[in-house]
Amino acid sequence: MKNISIRVNRASGEFIKEWTNATFNGFTKEINSGLGECLITLGEKIDYSGGELEIGNIVDILISDSQTRIDGFIKIYSGYISMIEPTIDGHKESIIVHVLGHYTKLSLDILKDGNQVVLYSDTTTGLKTTSPASNADSGLVLRAVIERYREETANPIIYSNAGSIPTTGENILYKVALKKYKEAIDTIISMYPAGYFWYCDENGLFSAKQKPTTPTHTFEFKKHFKAINIERSLEKVRNFLIVWNGVSSGGIFKSYKDDVSISKYGRRSEIIIDYGVENEDTADIIGSRYIEENSNPIIKLTCQIIDNNKNNVNGYDIEKINPGDTCRFIGFDPSLTDILEDNMLITKVDYKIDFVNIEIELKKGGVIDWQEKTAKKLDALSSYDCPETYI
Repeated sequence: MKNISIRVNRASGEFIKEWTNATFNGFTKEINSGLGECLITLGEKIDYSGGELEIGNIVDILISDSQTRIDGFIKIYSGYISMIEPTIDGHKESIIVHVLGHYTKLSLDILKDGNQVVLYSDTTTGLKTTSPASNADSGLVLRAVIERYREETANPIIYSNAGSIPTTGENILYKVALKKYKEAIDTIISMYPAGYFWYCDENGLFSAKQKPTTPTHTFEFKKHFKAINIERSLEKVRNFLIVWNGVSSGGIFKSYKDDVSISKYGRRSEIIIDYGVENEDTADIIGSRYIEENSNPIIKLTCQIIDNNKNNVNGYDIEKINPGDTCRFIGFDPSLTDILEDNMLITKVDYKIDFVNIEIELKKGGVIDWQEKTAKKLDALSSYDCPETYI
């Protein structure tokens, strides 16, 4: 049996109250983001005015079960109250509390240093306020983005360190102009070596890492899961790319391609316009990663893993399954081995109390889905040569 504790804290971290009459259905967590929205139903009248029920307060969800008896409760979710929705259903009153994961705050403000919104890559500190940009390890630049977020944000929960964002050995020369923190993160990750992703966990730890080399989890047919769904899609294949830094004379305007993919699927093109690219080497990093990650059909696997709390023989400790982990499946038709690799990346986890639905190896074009790029091109154009500081 699982015991659930839902605790409310002020944004400053001060504990206020534990909700003993609250329930939740679940939440999602995904690579290149973090913990999604969680809807909590509070069993109170619609005119409830408890001091803890305030927009912006922090909600933590903890559980205790047969796997946590030694360590007590473990935190599985944390976010901030974004909306409060009193409801009446017949004679039943309740309050639905909308909670968003902390990573969503990275989309709410502009990367800046004081009032300066144009920053330059720097060999020593990752980012600096003075031009020109200098070559810097992409990991150091990303770490500097999180450091700027913490410096510019009241009561920041998101944090990183040298272990969670290690250096990559890949140098970039880049200007970040008028980008929100998440936009800057996605852009910098696109300059990482292929296979990297980022994630913000329930404790606020921001990590950038590669797929583990050995399986984190082994799922057995009929013991941990009953069925698996496999989709293979050509829709997002892109095997020809042009990268342009927006400078018409003497600028960077290069193409990248995968001839094998083109011969199989025809030419399927994409354009990236990024005015922050300062040299050809940086363009090459973006282009080579994009082609490597997008030139083959996407294989998406979905599977439901049952919890072992009700049955010690079957089921799995689902609280241990996180996006960014890897897995393998055993115990069924060996003819599927050409699709089911021994070490597949879990990209999304939809957590419920008694099971999780997982998505595996769902790849996106250069971290940011290609369908979003049209809007981003316009954003890049509008921020090109913007003033460095605002009044």
